[in-house]
Order: sequence, then structure tokens, then C-alpha cells
Amino acid sequence: MKKLFILLALSAICTGALAQDLDLDINQISLSREDAAVEAELEFALPMYFGWTALTGVNYKGAWDYPGRPDFLDTRTGKNFVYGLEMAAVHFSKPGGSWDVSLGLRWTFMDFTLRDSQWTFREIPYIYTFLDATPTGSGKAYLPYSIKTETPDYNGRKSKIHGNYIGVPLRITYKVGDARVFAGASAEYLLSGYSKYRSPKNRQDVTPMFNRFRATVEAGVSYSSLGLFVLYGLTPLFPAERSDARTLTIGLLLDL
Repeated sequence: MKKLFILLALSAICTGALAQDLDLDINQISLSREDAAVEAELEFALPMYFGWTALTGVNYKGAWDYPGRPDFLDTRTGKNFVYGLEMAAVHFSKPGGSWDVSLGLRWTFMDFTLRDSQWTFREIPYIYTFLDATPTGSGKAYLPYSIKTETPDYNGRKSKIHGNYIGVPLRITYKVGDARVFAGASAEYLLSGYSKYRSPKNRQDVTPMFNRFRATVEAGVSYSSLGLFVLYGLTPLFPAERSDARTLTIGLLLDL
């Protein structure tokens, strides 16, 4: 997956450089009349977000809260990688004005590295009355699972969970020359979620373990094509009956 990120970044950089060399503007399409009071443009600039994220407000509820529970949501912030690619956006602004309002389409990949690498998540049966104190019955839930239970010789090299999202960011930007200050919010939908570990290599679909919908707020500054951003998750990363953990992300913005 990281090789894909590198390939996307290199492709965007090469495309931008080629367009500048040929003096072409291939990433903007005007949607308004020449004499319109407000200009509307469809942009394919492909801004990219590279960042690191931490889980805040971590707690455990229901099936995740039981005697002897380890802190399985304790992650290594420096290895929690986030990548975002804003594929397109419609921009609204007054001719010659400093303010810009945009509505975009963004894909985001979030990768969390568990501090205790012997843990992963599995869909396994559990008893409701013991773990959830709800009516008697049985079912399945995505619970923390010790890898050594089935692989005693596991060397604990790396254990991760990650999710892929498609989102619609709404952003207000103030521009002064090549400098920009922006703030916004985004509604995101989870496309897929996985747990994985190595030595031996294992990958499992745990999409229902995450919240399907996610709301975020963001802010940042940039100059020319480089910038800094911060993004906070307003909604829990996981279902509210399991944990209130939210995400706080900081990183670099590359806007070609």
C-alpha cells in the first residue's frame, strides 16, 4: 500500500511539472459565465495529505470492557500513518477576491500500529450476558484476540488495523498572494477496514468493527504548494457501545 502512495505522489508531481513546462492549465474547468458575480471552477489539483494520527478519549465499553482487559487500543503514534488524496473539488469565489469556498471529494487511508503487537482483532462468538449484560443469547463481535493463541511462535513483529474512507470536505480558504489559511469539515463513509499482522502474514476484513460514518473538522495553513494541517474526528472511530476513541491528525499538505 505504501508503494501505491509513493507512485501516486510521483505521478502527481510529474504531471504538475509537465503542465508548468508546457504552460498548460489542465486541472481547472470553469463552470460559470465570464460576467458572473461568483466564479465556479471544477479543479483536479490532487492535493495530498501525509500525516500521523493519535487516538484520543480511549475507553472500553460492552464487549471490549472485561476483567483482565489489556490496553489493546494503545497505539504507536509515530507509526500511525494517514494518507489523503483529494481527487476533485468545486471552488466558488468572487473574481479577484481573497475568499474561496470549496466542496471536494477525498479518499483517506488511516493505518494504526498497536503498541502490543501480539494483539489483533477477530470476529469471534461471545456470550451477551457475560460481556454486555443484555438479554441472554449468543452472537459474534469483533474482539481483541491474542495472536499467540493460535500461533505460539509468533514473533510479535507488527500488528495493525486500518480503514479506507471516501469523504466530502467543505472548506473555506482565505488567500493572500501565495499564502492560504483554511478551515473546514468533512463527512466520510468507511469503504473497508482490516486487521493485519506479520510473521506469519495475516489479513482479515473487520469492516463492521469501525463506524461506517465519520465526521471531522480541519484547519491548516499553506504557502505555494506546501502546508500544514490538523484534523480532528468529531465522531468515534468505533461504535459508541465499544469505545469513544476519536482521532487527532497532524501532517503535511502537498498541493500541486
